[in-house]
Amino acid sequence: MRRYHGQKVLYFSFPSMFRTDPVRWLLYFILILAAGAGVLAYGRLPEPFTEAPYNWGIFLAIVLTAGFGLALYTRWWFKNYGSRLVLTQEEATFIKGVFNTSMTEIRIADIRAVEVDQRFFEKLVGIGTIRIASAGSDGWEIDISGMPSPAKVRNIINAGRHGSNSDD
Repeated sequence: MRRYHGQKVLYFSFPSMFRTDPVRWLLYFILILAAGAGVLAYGRLPEPFTEAPYNWGIFLAIVLTAGFGLALYTRWWFKNYGSRLVLTQEEATFIKGVFNTSMTEIRIADIRAVEVDQRFFEKLVGIGTIRIASAGSDGWEIDISGMPSPAKVRNIINAGRHGSNSDD
């Protein structure tokens, strides 16, 4: 059983990379895979391409492609896995950032609105945008997209707001 601030965690998740943007995920994967295959295949190029001036140019292009793909993927990974939503029986906590972290905590009893927004494709893959507002704010304090099981989040919060803290 996972605990957060001494309370039982009812929901813990971060945005889904693949389900949020499968085309970008596939593009980065192919870019990294193709560059990696190029590095491995570099030693098997015909002789004219392994001699000067071609050898450094081809190898540099392969390494730069791999580095570019890895840099883009790593940046996206940190952005997604640096955003976390934690729900306990008493509070909703949104943590953003890996190195520089900001945290928004809202007591479940103080939540005035929960909005779940799912476009057609998001509904098919089970993700959505979750927005949470507290009684002391005029806008959304927590706004996070690409979250798995958004209806479950809404149900947990509504159950807590109405006094029945279920473990569903």
